[in-house]
Amino acid sequence: MKLDQYTVRIYDTSLSNRIDKLFKKSKDLYPTKNPFIAECISRGVEAIERDLFEEKNVESLNDLFDEIKVTIAKLDRLTKLCEKNANEIKANLKINQKLLSCNYNLILGITENVMPDKDVVEAGMLDELPTRLAEFLEELIKMYNK
Repeated sequence: MKLDQYTVRIYDTSLSNRIDKLFKKSKDLYPTKNPFIAECISRGVEAIERDLFEEKNVESLNDLFDEIKVTIAKLDRLTKLCEKNANEIKANLKINQKLLSCNYNLILGITENVMPDKDVVEAGMLDELPTRLAEFLEELIKMYNK
């Protein structure tokens, strides 16, 4: 019977250090580094199968509870990440709205041959959303919040 053999090179120093630390902590469980590394790879394969391909290997009620805990932790991290991203998006949209409103008001001034002073622009005096667009924005918000 032919056994497959693999040689693994780890170039990530921090990962290599983590592996060494973990091996030292569990030296009583593994006589050499090879079975330890094989166990790490085996657990990694199981985690990838479970996390990426939803291949669950639940054998007991405790395993099921562990899977539920892992899923809840992942959902919690995802929710926090989504909330952070949503807040960044809202901030960027607000800035874009002010910039576009300023441009709009500058163009209106140019068409009326009224060039506002740089200090007026920098003070944000042209940043207000025009009334018709503000009303349209409110209608859109109401429509999307239904």
